[in-house]
Amino acid sequence: MTQGNIRSGTRRRVLRRRSWPILSRGGVAFLWILYLLVLLAFLARENYRDLFFMAAAMLACTAVLRRIGSCRVVLLPDSVQVENPISSYRIPYAVVHDVRAAHTGGLEIETRRGAIIRCFAFGGSLLDNFFKTSERAAAEIQSELASKKCMEAPGTAGEVHRSTRRGWPEYGALAFAAIFVAMGILSAGM
Repeated sequence: MTQGNIRSGTRRRVLRRRSWPILSRGGVAFLWILYLLVLLAFLARENYRDLFFMAAAMLACTAVLRRIGSCRVVLLPDSVQVENPISSYRIPYAVVHDVRAAHTGGLEIETRRGAIIRCFAFGGSLLDNFFKTSERAAAEIQSELASKKCMEAPGTAGEVHRSTRRGWPEYGALAFAAIFVAMGILSAGM
């Protein structure tokens, strides 16, 4: 469930299900093996238009799989960062009120103002009933929170920072998908 990183002298812990990146990379590999098989069939028939459209579809699916597969929770020295598919939240430890496994099996972080931030990397799962990954992640965040609470001075609670999550590999795949769609449209006119 966890992975540790040492980056620029600060320790950060990455929390996610172990299967998450494996399923993402496996899904991408499966898509591109399938594409190579379809590529051979299209080339045998000299069907270039559908070849371009299929490449665009595969690139778009790759972008979605990589975006979902890169979701995680990162414990930083001063905050928790939740990286969901579309948005990212940076929550200072002083702002966190509660961390819990939801009744649906997901992981939720509640702020002192009552806002609930759900962690996509620990969304509900049938297997979570057996492996309790959301509960273990909640316990790990709570232990980190307990160790940081004594370091927080009263009144230093920051704000939750929400931002749109960037992902240049995914953006690149979508740009290439758009190029392949244009090439497919242009090849249809020939």
